[in-house]
This record gives sequence, C-alpha cells and structure tokens, in this order.
Amino acid sequence: MTRKACMAPEFTFLCPLPNGFHARPASHLATLAGKFTSECTLLNQRNGRTADLKSVLSLIAADIGLKDECSVRVSGEDEQAACRALEVFIAQELPGCDVPLPEISPNGANGLLPRSLRSNGLESYSGMPVSRGIGYGKVVMIGGMIPPDLTAVKVDDPELEQERAKQGMEGVRTRIRQKLAGHISSTERAILEAHLAILGDASLTNRILEKISQGRPASQAILETAEFFSGLLQNSESQYIRERADDLHEISHDILHEIYGAKFQRTVELTEPSVVVVEKLTPQQLLDLDRTGIRALVMESGGATSHAVILARSLAIPTLIGVKNLPQFLSPGQEIIVDANRGVVIPKLTPVARRYYERELTTQQKRQAALVRDAMASAITVDGRAIEVAANLSSAEELEPAFSNGADGIGLFRTEMLFAGREQPPSEDEQFEIYAQAARAARGRPVVLRIFDIGADKPVPYLKLPAEDNPFLGFRGVRLYEQHQELVRGQIRAILRASAVGRVHMMIPMVATREEIVWVKAQLAQAQNELTERQMPFDPAMPVGIMIEVPSVAFILDQLCEEVEFFSIGTNDLVQYFFAADRGNPRVAHLSNVRHPSFLRFLKQIVDEVHKREKHIGMCGEMAGDISHLPLLLGLGLDGISAASSEIPILKTRISRLCMSDCQSLLSSALQCKNAAEVDSLLAAGTLNSPESSLLDRDLVILNSKSESKEEAIREIINSFYVEARTNDPDQLEEAVWTREEVYSTGLGHGFAIPHCKSDAVITESIGVLKLSQPVEWGALDGQPVHTVILLAARESNANGRHMQVFSQLARKLVSEKFRLQLDQAEDVNAVLECLGNELLISS
Repeated sequence: MTRKACMAPEFTFLCPLPNGFHARPASHLATLAGKFTSECTLLNQRNGRTADLKSVLSLIAADIGLKDECSVRVSGEDEQAACRALEVFIAQELPGCDVPLPEISPNGANGLLPRSLRSNGLESYSGMPVSRGIGYGKVVMIGGMIPPDLTAVKVDDPELEQERAKQGMEGVRTRIRQKLAGHISSTERAILEAHLAILGDASLTNRILEKISQGRPASQAILETAEFFSGLLQNSESQYIRERADDLHEISHDILHEIYGAKFQRTVELTEPSVVVVEKLTPQQLLDLDRTGIRALVMESGGATSHAVILARSLAIPTLIGVKNLPQFLSPGQEIIVDANRGVVIPKLTPVARRYYERELTTQQKRQAALVRDAMASAITVDGRAIEVAANLSSAEELEPAFSNGADGIGLFRTEMLFAGREQPPSEDEQFEIYAQAARAARGRPVVLRIFDIGADKPVPYLKLPAEDNPFLGFRGVRLYEQHQELVRGQIRAILRASAVGRVHMMIPMVATREEIVWVKAQLAQAQNELTERQMPFDPAMPVGIMIEVPSVAFILDQLCEEVEFFSIGTNDLVQYFFAADRGNPRVAHLSNVRHPSFLRFLKQIVDEVHKREKHIGMCGEMAGDISHLPLLLGLGLDGISAASSEIPILKTRISRLCMSDCQSLLSSALQCKNAAEVDSLLAAGTLNSPESSLLDRDLVILNSKSESKEEAIREIINSFYVEARTNDPDQLEEAVWTREEVYSTGLGHGFAIPHCKSDAVITESIGVLKLSQPVEWGALDGQPVHTVILLAARESNANGRHMQVFSQLARKLVSEKFRLQLDQAEDVNAVLECLGNELLISS
C-alpha cells in the first residue's frame, strides 16, 4: 500500500479478496467511510470505474477483483483522519472480510441416466448439480412474484408515498434483525447480513425516493431502482458479483411484500413431498418454504454461487440449475425425480425409475446409518491402536451434530468467533454459558477451548489493532494478550468456571516461545484466585495445552513439555510458516504442501519429541480432516485428530480398516521420498488394505435379492460395497465392472456369474455375493439365466493378481457340480461364507 503527496490525501492498494468486493466486505468499508463527513472515492485502475466508499452498491458495481489496483482519495474537513482510518482498515481488517466460495466439482455428474435405466426409453433433462443428492416428489412451481397491477398506481401525494417506501424498508430491516437474533446457521447469517448491508445503502434509498418524487408509485420506484443497480452488477467480469444482482431483486421483493402485504403473495405451502421448480429462486423464498416438505430444487437460471444455491447446499437440498424450458415438460402436481448426483431430471416416475431410486435412497440411508453407527464406537486400527477423533467447531449450534456424528470430544472450539461480528466483546457470563453448554453436551468427553485467536485473517474492529504489512506474521494470537489483559483474564475465568461443569481443557494459540506460556499461566493463576475469592467452583487441575503453529516451538519442546499437558498441531499455519509461503498467494501456495517429505520429517520430529516426554499430541488442521492423509497420520503416531463434524464417521471407519504397523512402514517410505509427488504415489498405491480376511464380509452377502435384471443385480452388489465403505464412488466402480462386462460376458454357465474389475474406486479388495429370488438373463455361455452372482473387485494401483487368483479358483470350483450344489443349498449368510471360505482358503 502506498500514499501519494497531493492536495487531498490519497493511497493505493491491491485488492486482497479472492472473491472481490461483494456485499460483506463492501458493507464494512462503507460503514467506516460513513463515519466521516469527507467525500471518500475509490478508483479501480483496472477498469476505470469509480465508487463512493460510503455506498455498498457503488463499491460492488466497481467490479473490484483480486489483485486489482485501487486508489482511494479523501476530500473534506476530516480528510486526514478519514484517510488514516480507511488505510488501516484496508491493510488490517479487509483481508478477513471475505468468505471462501463453495467449490462445485463434477464428481461423476455427466447428465446421463443411470446405466440400468438407459435401456428403458426414459425421458430425461440435464442440468448442473450444485447441491448433491436425490429427491423426488410432486412439482410445485413458483412463478413471478410481482402482480402487474402494482405498477399502475396513481400517486397523489409523493411525500406520503415516500413515507410508505421508508416504512417498507424499515420493516424489512426489522425482520432481518429479528432473524439474526435467533438461532440460525452461519450460512443464513452471512446472507441476511449481506442483505442488511445493501438495504442500508444510502444510494439505494435516495434513488427510490427520487423516483417517487418524480411521480412514480413506490412499487415502480423500487422495481426500477433494483433493475438499475442489478444492471451495474451484471456488467462485472466476476460471475460471483454478477450473481449478487439476485440479492437486489430479493430485497426489492421483500420491500414490496412489506408494503403491499396480502396483495404481494410470496409464500407457498408444501403439503406433501415436493420438488420446487422455479426460473430463479431467492434466498428468502427458500427460507419461507417448509423444509420438511421440500425434496429437491430445480432452477432454469441462477448461478452456482448465488445465495439461494449456497443456502440450499447448507440445508442439504438436492439442487440442479440450468435446466432449460421447464414449463414445456413439467406441470404442477407432476411427480418427478431429481438426481443431483448425475445432473438429471426424470419427468415421468415410471415403476422402473421409482424402483431404482427408492433403492438408491435406501442405500444412502444405510450408508449414513452404518457410518454413524460405527462412529459411535472408538476408532481402533486392525492391530489394536485407538485413535481419538474429535470435532472442530466455532459455535454452540455445532455441538449436537458433532456428537451425533460420533465425535470423541471437541478437539478445537474456536472461541474467537464469539468475539467477531459485534460492537463489543462478549461478557464473562455470556462466554461461561456457551462453554458450559459445550461441557454438558460432551458428557465427560474432552472439550478443548482455544483462547481467542484474533488478528491476521480474524480481525475484531473494537480492539483497534494497528495496521501491519504482514499481519499473519504480526500482532495476533497470544502476542496481543498483554495489551488486552482484562479481556484475556475474563475469558480464562469463563473457561475455568466451565471446567466445573465438564472435562474442559484450555489451549493457547500462536505460541512461539516459552515466555508466552508462562505469562498465560500467570493469568490463569490470578483468575483462579479471583474465582476462589468469588467462591465460584472450577477444576484446579484443568489441563493447559498449546497449538503448534510456529516452527520455533519444535526446537524447545523439552522445555514446553514442562509447562503444558497437551499439544495440537495446527497444520494450516504451520505448513505456510515452515515453507515461508503464503497459502493464499496463488504464485507460491503450491509450496505449502503437507505431503512434502521435509514437512513430514518435521512432523515426525515433533510427535516423537512430545511422546518421549509422555505428553498427548493431536492434530486439528485441515490435514487431519483429509481421509487420504490417515495412513501418514497414523504412521506419525498421533494420539488423536480433530476435523469437521461431517468427516468424523468416514474417518473413524477408515481408521478401523488400517493397520498401524503398515502405516508406520508407509510413513518410513514417505520420509525417504524426494518430493511430494512421490508421496502421492505411495498413498495412491493402496498398499494399506485391511488383512486378507476382509475379502469376505457377511454384510456383502445378499440373499433373496429382488433384482430383476443384470443391471440391477450388479448395482445392488456395488451398493452393498458403498454401504460398508468399501467404495466411496459406486458409480465409478459400476462403470469399471461394465467395462469388463462389455468385452465378454462373465456368465460362466450353470446359473452362475462372476463379474470382476480392477479400479481404485474400491478401497479394499472385496468379494460380494448375491443370490437372486428369480434368475435374470446374463448372456451366459450356456444360455441359462443367472441365479447367483459373485463380484470380485480389486484396486488398480495395487494389482497384485490376488483377485485373478480367486477368480480362477472360483471358475475351477464352479465346474464341480458338488460345489455348485453346496453353494445353492447355503440358505443363510454364515453358510455362504463358510462354503466360499473353505473352498477358496480365505476367511471372513
């Protein structure tokens, strides 16, 4: 950032926001500029557009993207103070005003019908899946929201009409604030705050009032103003900013609804399972719908990053966008299927389609139930090593989902989120209530409360932190505690009080030296004395730990182990400090690779040093939440990991399939690699499958199957693999089976088929068995239909020939009438497993 010497104060900066200036960062900047009387103007030097810094909409319309060079000029009575304040805000706080955009991955979505439905002549239409899942129900169409006669109103008293508009806007503001005061998700909160910021924009209000003064009715003035500003936004080069035009239409609808009430009908009742079909949906429309009745969303237009789509994803509603000509093939009350995994709408729910998707939904339910069921138990490796799998969270609202998903505790409660987005810090009592709520919900499981980690990408305006050239290496975390001693001690008292309610731990962030820990422990001792004087209970032995985020602590762990009881590795910061590469800088982000051998060696040094002194060490960074990293983490010997709640079931399941000794061997190989690519290859090689006994599993044996075709039979076996977490991508695995099947039929004759494949879509080499109630055509060599299907699946990258050995054994055995009869007569799962296990010399 640079300043220029000129008549009016001026400075330049590069936009640090990956998503550019949308409503949230713009509102923060506009609020600050509005505190001064001086004119504050911004110029985007890339496109020449100017903006009034006091106007959210003007800033958004300037189309400011990442790394755009902008100049700010301030002119007026308080220009010096205004310029200094704006410069500090942009340098220190603006980088933390952005939010990451949701990533939309194709992930197998090809707009094609499932294989078993393609030959049935089903009609289908494709769209882009933006929220995964499957839903079916009756079509509920939401049409235009503004009755045409509202614009044909004669205005006799412009001042009265202006007052009407003002009251409408104030009514919307009041409703938004009421919602913000309630228990809502972080996604809903972000959207409502953005709408509140736009609604409070002076340029929006002034333009509406000006048009009314020219003789237009409020309805027309509101609509024309929304069109004007949305037109400015739609000229942006950024899709994200273009889609913010929808927010303007949403706000105009809200104001009209507030003014005209019953005449402006926007609520839709869902009396039965429904698929909502609309040209374009607003967030408020979605929030107004009965969420128990909505099964899916289909939109003709709308973007992948629109607020309605972001909200739908947070609510786990299957959603497709870009489905063209909806009114031509859909009508109200029509029962349809939305497959937002593949990206198709099936407008006619035929018996075959209904049957297929009912099975798919049942499979999804079984899969989730199996994962959650298994997650309730401890995560223990095949060779008996228990690993704690805890949850990372930022609010009390996340507690119930965390423990419902099997969290062994709360490994990281980011308390700084309680301090953000408000005019003053939370009181000690307010904090205590939240921390105590967490301790009670944990029911004896550990809850690690991190003292607030403010600064860098988490600014808090009321602390008035100074501007810094490099805030990530600056005044943040534990480093700012001495200057805010009362705030820190108030939080420590709240944490101590919560320790009397449950098993609470306290963790210190951003530690670089022993002195910082000693200082915090002194505050802890003083807080204990204060609570003793107030006769408030607390746990005097409450464990204290630190985050390992700064490389320097790795070289004084012998000293730190004397001061604290536990450690948690925060890989997000540690890896970028280790490589001296900002993970947010696209030019160097690739250097911050947690799989690089040098970083893995560093982690091993840390874990070994802590364990040498018999202290607990876990990991709570993004590395811990990536299932592909588990072999490395287990190999390191971590005592626990902490990740997003939604990842806990699959993490626990995967741990239970791994062998600790194998993971240690893999880590040893990884430490000898020369680069991250070689480590990637090691992990992809799939050498960490469960022991050979897992080839057969009782949950992979299906008796009395009702499948009516070859396609259904193959899918049913593969779905059993998916339920038991033997594959995370059943579609890819199914295609691998059919690739083999299309070369030659695997029907061996005598009513038996042995489909097989090699694919990395299968996690563990597996055998699935399906015995059909009624034989199906298979194209067998002897022309006989098939009544027994045995599917073999092996990993492509770990092709050791084992599955072909089993295949050959099976083929030879099936020649024997005695073996076929024995398998035919096996009437229960145990008998099937015993028959196959004995003959193939494998165990279940």
